[in-house]
Amino acid sequence: MQPLRLFPLSLAALLAISAIFTTVSATVAPSNRDPNHSDPLCRCLPDHPCWPSSAIWSAFKETVNGNLIATFPAARECHDPYYDKAKCDEIKKGYYDDGWRRTTPGALLQTNWETFHGQGCLGTNQSTPCYQGAVPIYTVKATSIGDVQETVRFASKHNIRLAIKNTGHDFLGRSTAPSSISLWVTAMNDMQVVDAFVTDDAPQGTQGEAAIVLGPGALWEDVYKFIDPYERVVIGGGYRSVGAVGGFCLGGGHGPLAPRHGLCADNVLQYKVITADGEVRIANDYQNQDLFWALRGGAPGFAVVVEAVYRTHPALKNINYAQAIIFSSDTDSLDKVVRDFYSRHDGWSKEGWSGYAAARGNGILIQYFLPDASIDQAKESIQPFLDYARSFNTVVVVNDTVSQYPTFYAMFQEFQARGDELFGEKTAGVNALLGSRLIPRTLFQSDRGIDLLSSTLAKVQDDLTQIWPKAGFLVEFVAGGQVSLGNSQDTSVSPAWRDALVLIIGVIEWSDDTPYGTQLVLLRKLTKSINRLRKISPGGGTYQNEADPNEPDWQESYFGTNYPRLRSVHDKYDPNGLFVCRRCVGSEDWDNDLLCRTHH
Repeated sequence: MQPLRLFPLSLAALLAISAIFTTVSATVAPSNRDPNHSDPLCRCLPDHPCWPSSAIWSAFKETVNGNLIATFPAARECHDPYYDKAKCDEIKKGYYDDGWRRTTPGALLQTNWETFHGQGCLGTNQSTPCYQGAVPIYTVKATSIGDVQETVRFASKHNIRLAIKNTGHDFLGRSTAPSSISLWVTAMNDMQVVDAFVTDDAPQGTQGEAAIVLGPGALWEDVYKFIDPYERVVIGGGYRSVGAVGGFCLGGGHGPLAPRHGLCADNVLQYKVITADGEVRIANDYQNQDLFWALRGGAPGFAVVVEAVYRTHPALKNINYAQAIIFSSDTDSLDKVVRDFYSRHDGWSKEGWSGYAAARGNGILIQYFLPDASIDQAKESIQPFLDYARSFNTVVVVNDTVSQYPTFYAMFQEFQARGDELFGEKTAGVNALLGSRLIPRTLFQSDRGIDLLSSTLAKVQDDLTQIWPKAGFLVEFVAGGQVSLGNSQDTSVSPAWRDALVLIIGVIEWSDDTPYGTQLVLLRKLTKSINRLRKISPGGGTYQNEADPNEPDWQESYFGTNYPRLRSVHDKYDPNGLFVCRRCVGSEDWDNDLLCRTHH
């Protein structure tokens, strides 16, 4: 049987099937599926007889304490025939704000994931058509583990696609799905610091570890603030709106302190999850060990995390923050400076540096960190590079400062503020995709390797600029150090992380009015450009949370040699693919829309 394809529902159609929330009636958008037949290999859709009746939805609403929300695109009231000036004015205020998007059920960080086959409800142009796109039909704003269990059981019983969301900060669009129920865990954001946490079922006498216990709705910015008075640090993300639990750590999880203490996945002590059967399970070194292994690097798609326990570490003595902006209209001079920049990373890594750099057009922005060193040591380490850059008359160095902060949280606040000031551009509410590659340390250890990397990245920059004039790439200096020492046999993190020094990420964007066919061409060009990095790092991989959704051989690139074991664990705990998501373990058994199973 050929897999059936869903046509995007119009909002008028959605209003009709949302009868328990509204009295508006309309006609369901046509699809090419037989309305009298439900394929057992496909998800149930709103225009099928298998779709729950209003009475069933009402009863389900009661089981989740009234926390069921009919969900519409975030900008609906800015479009005809739903236009409401007062509401649209409020939407315009928040449309490009990540905080507004994080707290709006139908919104995601990148708006392209709100569309389905090019149709959605983007922007605030009143005359632009508005479709439901990939925005879920209903959202359960869970406030308890019981709400999560009921939602999982309901979605499983009625064969409805289930999407798990905290912030919507997901570059693969895994926190939404067309014709789905969204399980929104943002309200479950409890935090607790424990001086000596002992995992469940540990042998008597097991010594506890300093830890932090987090609910699935916690944000890293809030976690850093919460733990700061306890004089501890935890390994988290480098951006404020990233969720601290869920996809971040499930996929490995890197950040400024990763080279010092390992990836987030290396620091998990225990998970409490809801599996596809709706049961609560503890995963640690003594219970469900196979699932615990898979949840530390194997990406989402195995279970819903409702509690995470992370190891914490003693507070830093201090942390130095070095910043510089370097630009030039002379390509040859800038190329030499950038080559020198790359050549210093192996040494900087050994000294303990980490951080982020952004290359775009004729310049590069550097924001690097050095913990537990004097400010003089930090300046002495970074100054030779800045002096080299200034040795070229055509190269300009500005905003070059080294500042020292007493705590990680103090530095993080300044890092976020400076980033907003320096970039000054929209990063939320835009259409964007990434492509990335983990670059092995060996390329940084010889002149030949540096030459190859520098010339390749210059070509990648040219490629990306042709796709989008403002395009560039990020140098995420978050590997090496303790990340390299991690044992992939203890976690399911891709072995490529253990050999890497930096993660290179190409970024492209496009406007809301870009035709869908043109968008597909841009995506293919992005994949082709990142192929240049794949060629110079054979046998390597990438970081699944910041990857190309069209990544070739994604099982190998995302998971490496761990994939067969991950697949076995997945099939044990989620045999029917309830938690299927884009480029997650087991998703190869589904069609491109993840609505129909093509292999069983």
